Amino acid sequence: MTFAPGWTQSIDTGGTREREDLSSYISDTFKAINGFRPRWWDMDDMSLSGLRDVAKSLEDEVVESIKQAKRDAHERMLEANRVAVINRRARKPLARSFKPFTNLKEILV
Repeated sequence: MTFAPGWTQSIDTGGTREREDLSSYISDTFKAINGFRPRWWDMDDMSLSGLRDVAKSLEDEVVESIKQAKRDAHERMLEANRVAVINRRARKPLARSFKPFTNLKEILV
């Protein structure tokens, strides 16, 4: 299951550790998303299918946040490129001088 960008966590579905693995995944993923652990959830009383559903919904939320972060990074890159093109096309201000033909070459270009 996807825990964070670039991180995955395996859940032992065939053994006796599935409940513990799911509880750990839910707690860690909830903290990664929200910044705090869900201490009010009593995961010992939840059914195994309930734990799987919560873990799947958290995984879907993480995957969607990764996709959104990629879209945001792409938009920032496009905006930086637009600004670079605008700055590249802008003419440099001419230096002030008392000599009338000092900047003639720059003016004619």
